[in-house]
Amino acid sequence: MQNKNSFRSFDSEKMEPQEKILKTSLELFFKYGIKRVTMDDIAKELGMSKKTIYHYYKEKDDLVDQLCQIEMVKHESQFNEIANLAKDPIHEIMLISLRMSDMMQNINPVFFLDLQKFHPNAFTQFQKFKEDCAFKDILRNVREGKKSGIYRADINEEFAARHRLAQIDMLMFGNYFSFEKISFTKSHELLLDIFVYGICTVKGHKLINNYKKIKEEE
Repeated sequence: MQNKNSFRSFDSEKMEPQEKILKTSLELFFKYGIKRVTMDDIAKELGMSKKTIYHYYKEKDDLVDQLCQIEMVKHESQFNEIANLAKDPIHEIMLISLRMSDMMQNINPVFFLDLQKFHPNAFTQFQKFKEDCAFKDILRNVREGKKSGIYRADINEEFAARHRLAQIDMLMFGNYFSFEKISFTKSHELLLDIFVYGICTVKGHKLINNYKKIKEEE
């Protein structure tokens, strides 16, 4: 792999070797996918020996597992923070959408496919995160939206939450559809619109349009 770009946008002098390895590895995996990046590539980018990397991580799979653990903890913290800041359920889901869009625009789609195909332990962690954190958060959001009259009263809460997770899986892992002709960010925006407009009441629709600054005739 030829790496023409430097990812050292951090002050390496103030970071511990393990932290440097994690940060640089994640940036390379996001840019090129996991399979394409070798331990040699990581060592070259860091300007350190592979021996130093193997001192902290016994193999590439171990490195991917630990990165996944760290990222899941970070995202759970961010989602909790968003839930506390949100004005209402729609505001929460739109803030999360913005966060996901920011994240996805810097990730090569092959990253998720590599995670699923070549790193079963890390992929299992991701699936557990979706069940323990993402599903519960979406379910809570749907229930709160129904109580406030923003979401339709006839919506099956668990089905709606599962449907939203299925959308995310479809986007990340390319299930059922190919998004080659449309960006990750735009794909995510369209899928979110299909979901949130579909479960909203008229009151909810107006609230969405207000947040999006859309003027729509009655």
